Amino acid sequence: MLALEVLDALQPAPGKVFVDGTLGGAGHTRLLLEAGAQVIGIDQDPYALNRAREAQIGGLTVVQGNYRDMRTLLAEIGVSAVDGILLDIGVSSFQLDDVERGFSYHSEAPLDMRMAQSGETAADVVNTYEEAELAAIIYYEYGRGNATRAASRAPSAGPASIVLTPSNPPCNSPA
Repeated sequence: MLALEVLDALQPAPGKVFVDGTLGGAGHTRLLLEAGAQVIGIDQDPYALNRAREAQIGGLTVVQGNYRDMRTLLAEIGVSAVDGILLDIGVSSFQLDDVERGFSYHSEAPLDMRMAQSGETAADVVNTYEEAELAAIIYYEYGRGNATRAASRAPSAGPASIVLTPSNPPCNSPA
């Protein structure tokens, strides 16, 4: 967490309203609140939302959703302007530490990787999408890896019930 940089950039103070579009563990949010600001914390992870609600942090409004829908989410709670927006993009340590979430490379667990805990799991995607669909996701949506075609081809070549774990990644599947 870049605490000093966040405070320096946003200059929180009483009367100011900020959006933390990736609430997570609320570390940045707490800094803003300690400076007297109000914070609207948005997250799609039910676990993060429950933790924030249970903490009953004064000055924090918790909103379930994705920061990409921020304008709509803010309008729904009657907010038309804010003094700043914070996005700490990435996976939270508690998401990596929870084996059942399927984000970790350190523990044996099915590949899940869903922030909102709804919809298809990562294992569903790699086991049911065609090679071209996987390649498009890997190459066009998430970067330009050198092993794009090999990674997209591997799951489709194996059995339909592959369970992907750190010791059984898609690149080790039959090609």
